[in-house]
Amino acid sequence: MTARNRQDRGQAPPPERYGYLVTYAVRGEPGVRRAEVTVLPGYSQEEDIPRILSARLTGRPADEASITILDIRPI
Repeated sequence: MTARNRQDRGQAPPPERYGYLVTYAVRGEPGVRRAEVTVLPGYSQEEDIPRILSARLTGRPADEASITILDIRPI
């Protein structure tokens, strides 16, 4: 289905990106943190958010186990 067909049928194309406000904790550190995370369909998904946050904090996405998601809300 092309974008034109979607428009003709009253369907909007899927968004180019999704934004989330994420509340999370880092293992071994007191308190919680908040961050905005953008997910690009076709490249990443909601389940990738811990890896994205880990890469921001440590530069290593493989450290995702140190991130605990407490809350996630679309923005």
